[in-house]
Amino acid sequence: MTTTPMVEAKDVTKSYGAIDVLRGVTLTIQRGEVACLIGPSGSGKSTFLRCINHLEKHDTGELSVDGSFVGYERRGNKLYERTDKEICAERSEIGMVFQRFNLFSHLTALENITLGPIKVKGISTSDAIEQAHLLLDRVGLHDRDHNYPSQLSGGQQQRVAIARALAMEPKLMLFDEPTSALDPELVGEVLDVMKDLAQSGMTMIVVTHEMGFAREVGDSVYFLDEGVVAESGDPNEVLVRPQSPRLVNFLSKVL
Repeated sequence: MTTTPMVEAKDVTKSYGAIDVLRGVTLTIQRGEVACLIGPSGSGKSTFLRCINHLEKHDTGELSVDGSFVGYERRGNKLYERTDKEICAERSEIGMVFQRFNLFSHLTALENITLGPIKVKGISTSDAIEQAHLLLDRVGLHDRDHNYPSQLSGGQQQRVAIARALAMEPKLMLFDEPTSALDPELVGEVLDVMKDLAQSGMTMIVVTHEMGFAREVGDSVYFLDEGVVAESGDPNEVLVRPQSPRLVNFLSKVL
């Protein structure tokens, strides 16, 4: 059994002009771990998540997934960016669920889920449809396969988005505040799907303000503040007995 971490970041930085968003993020996430990233808006959580699958290019530091540098390969002492084709192949193994669902509005739930496996992985249409039906059943939407996004609630759209990501059989799932755009009564149905996914052993990194989910499901929690990991550890320690005044202040506003 391999002991290579699923995600390893060493002093990762990212700036937009004069604004330093990530100022040296260092963390290690093991296989099967559910890691929750918490922190105030603008602390770099979403940017770091997007760097993991190379939707954003980090400036300095090292960032690897499953032992390989994300978007780069080392030749001698230098890192060189991979080709677009190689990056797309890497990205296909990392599922990502966004705040705003990002479903194709002109495709049904079934078509949204089958598109990636057919176009990217070359799976036959019949096999992709069979897999999509299983995934829709898994997220509790077996009767919604022919519905378009406009015919689904926000919670249902997000569950389709999760099923779409899972259809690519990823080794890592990234969630960028997956419940923040939902009405409060719809949050639970999405979190239940994520809990089931965590129990299946999927490695997950979740940017979230749902502290109850972080405590119940998370194996680790990382508090990002001003672009660095200010505090981290077991959720039942970090969230119950925070050490830094900044985390105490943050939790007082979200709990």
